[in-house]
Amino acid sequence: MSIIAVIAEKPSVARDIAKVLGATQKGDGYLHGGGHIVTWAIGHLVSLAQPHEIRPEWKFWRRNLLPMLPADWPLVVYEKTKDQFETVRKILNSPKVDRIICATDAGREGELIFRYIYDAAKSDKPVERLWISSLTADAITAGFAALKDAREYDGLANAARGRSRADWLVGMNLSRAYSLAYDETLSVGRVQTPTLAMLAEREVGIRAFVPEEYREVSATFSPQGVAGKPTYVGTWFRMPKPGETMQQAMRLPADPGPAKEIATRAKSGIARIASLESESKKMAPPQFYDLTELQRHANRLYGFSAQKTLDLAQKLYETHKLISYPRTDSRHISRTVAAGLGAVVRAVAPQYPKLVAPGSGERPLGNRYVDDTKISDHHAIIPTASSPARVNLSADERSNITRSQESLRNSLAGTDHRAIKNAIEALNRATENFAAQRMDASIKKALTGQKIADLSS
Repeated sequence: MSIIAVIAEKPSVARDIAKVLGATQKGDGYLHGGGHIVTWAIGHLVSLAQPHEIRPEWKFWRRNLLPMLPADWPLVVYEKTKDQFETVRKILNSPKVDRIICATDAGREGELIFRYIYDAAKSDKPVERLWISSLTADAITAGFAALKDAREYDGLANAARGRSRADWLVGMNLSRAYSLAYDETLSVGRVQTPTLAMLAEREVGIRAFVPEEYREVSATFSPQGVAGKPTYVGTWFRMPKPGETMQQAMRLPADPGPAKEIATRAKSGIARIASLESESKKMAPPQFYDLTELQRHANRLYGFSAQKTLDLAQKLYETHKLISYPRTDSRHISRTVAAGLGAVVRAVAPQYPKLVAPGSGERPLGNRYVDDTKISDHHAIIPTASSPARVNLSADERSNITRSQESLRNSLAGTDHRAIKNAIEALNRATENFAAQRMDASIKKALTGQKIADLSS
């Protein structure tokens, strides 16, 4: 009887896949049963060799040995995970195994992890690719029904190898070059150094910033003859110059003299409305989350760091099966995923009684949300069809899942969000101008329809 070997990226993912395949018998570093043997990496089991492992003379940090440009790129097994690699190697080369399924994460890094293991194990068995963005049982079953020849992903694998080798070339060569130049050990990286440069540039800007003092004159106004005596605050401004913002036009020199003169003149007069404007704008609901937008929003709402948000999202994906793959740079979903939103809405709806519009998930979404051409490795982060009610989530996990649920609910609502902007300008007898950008609804109602209204200041 032939056996199919499945290689997952992590033990937890391997267990989810094994459960669906019926591979419930435990082995040393693998699960088997149902005609499958499911094993796993533990992140990267294999890496590019260090310089001295490629050429012995590269062990020495000398200028005359730079740049180091390998003709070949040998692979080495990490010492700390060599036992698991040996388990995987034996499975990949076992005569009982006639084909292999790559089930590492569906992305460039996941592809690299498998290809390095496959190459280091020197296996030549045919490989198929499992490509899924959710770890629910239904998603895994559908993924195994749509396996593709791994050769279709050779382009992705080559890109992954190129990125890995670029990291090696930049890191190994420039770290040595800068360390020798400055006579101290320095670390240079393809990603870390530009990132550090941005942080340093921002820090230099902060340190060089010179605060400029200014004053503003604000007055409290209340319409006469209106019940409850509602009030609003207006800020003095001069007519903006070309290219000048309203905020800049409200600023006065730090010297208190001009501000006091304006305040004195304003108190001597009776304020009258110069103009009242109310503008309604339509805004489409925001797009689905990618990882960056989720991290930004979670930081603004909950104070979560980017790493904490990623860790929570990864747990919601791997452990609780409540969201799709989080490490995505897309804010769109595919037509295929959109077709299954009805089941997702039914799982999410109980969390929002009376807030989910009838027919949500059944009506088609527009190109703002559904666009196959704007999806690279993974679609946007959305909830799965698993009900959160069955899972005991921490407060932080619940905050994170709420973001993706509300993003989906908003996109399916079928109505536009509306933003109302109010502007009022009051002109007194001394011809001083005051403006308010926002006001209470009662003020707006009291003033609407009045070309001129006396205001007490």
